Amino acid sequence: MPDQKIKAILEAAVKIEEQSYELYKMAQKKVDYLSSQKFLGELAQEEIKHKEKLLAIIENRRKIAELGESISIQDLKLVDIMKDVPLAKDADYQKILIYAAKREKITHDYYQSLALGLENTDTGNLFSKLAQEELIHKNRLEREYDDYILKEN
Repeated sequence: MPDQKIKAILEAAVKIEEQSYELYKMAQKKVDYLSSQKFLGELAQEEIKHKEKLLAIIENRRKIAELGESISIQDLKLVDIMKDVPLAKDADYQKILIYAAKREKITHDYYQSLALGLENTDTGNLFSKLAQEELIHKNRLEREYDDYILKEN
């Protein structure tokens, strides 16, 4: 694949990470509990790290080799069957968690499709690793949902 197309794909991924960061920062302001604010802040910082990785790779494609090995994470699929919820201004923590987990799933699926389309390339490996990191976020959000929403009801 020509370098310009790969660069455009990477730049689109940067925008996705920026949007996810903004989502978590906005959601952080909506929740009352300090532990929930901290949790969402951690996710926001992880999105910044993803963005920084992508920007470094745009500047120097050899940075892909520095990403390390892929990891395996279980997809709990907790929110996969739930109805989509809009992120309204008055969204409570439950709706925030559902919305965010579904967004992480969409991002995971997008990165996974890029990885498959670029299979056996360094860029494909990059998107495979990013897909796994998004699945980690989804897993964390689903565990938070299980711990603080399902167990409280």
